[in-house]
Amino acid sequence: MAEFLEDRLGKLPDFEIRPMFGGAGIYAEGTMFGIVHRDRVYLKTNASTRAAFAEHGMKAFQPPRGAVLKSYYEVPPEIFDDETELVSWARRALAAAATPSRSTKARTVAPAKILEGYSPEIRKMAEHLRKLVLEEAPEAEEAGYVGWCLIGYRSPHYFCFVAPQPDHVRLGFEHGVRLRDPGGVLEPMGKQVRFIRCTPGRALPVTAMRSLIRAALNLTPTAARP
Repeated sequence: MAEFLEDRLGKLPDFEIRPMFGGAGIYAEGTMFGIVHRDRVYLKTNASTRAAFAEHGMKAFQPPRGAVLKSYYEVPPEIFDDETELVSWARRALAAAATPSRSTKARTVAPAKILEGYSPEIRKMAEHLRKLVLEEAPEAEEAGYVGWCLIGYRSPHYFCFVAPQPDHVRLGFEHGVRLRDPGGVLEPMGKQVRFIRCTPGRALPVTAMRSLIRAALNLTPTAARP
């Protein structure tokens, strides 16, 4: 399946397939927009694209040990027969993954709600990062942001976030481009955001993480989100 997808979707910018628990994540432009599991492909959807999957009788992705991931739907088998159509569906999925709907971006929920549906390993990692942030910034306000699918922190400005992904968790910094990173642990996410990729089973750069959290907390931002 990986070779087939690379052949059909390799024209997407920075296309790659990364291993994850029991399957693989499908990425383009650094954004995950699909999942491969047991030779089935699931694409990211939103309110406007989900109907097309439902019309073909397709269902949402349900990991073996987790709740249903309602935003990822299986690709109809007939779509694989038409390369142009498959690329079109993939582009819509990439757009859905990169741009949350305006109506839900700022809606907040309890942080634990953001972690629902993820594997136990991902939830455990996210909880560890939440604890780490609050140890360094005990006065910070913590909230789950539905549209961005992350847990954000303000004190008083928005300075960092914990964002679960199917195969890792991101400890992100809203103005990370302005942070010193002597250990080279930060990855780019757009023009100003930077994040540390935290993968279950791999050692974390805890000292660097604590230092970056404190530094982000002390920044005077020119703009803040949300």
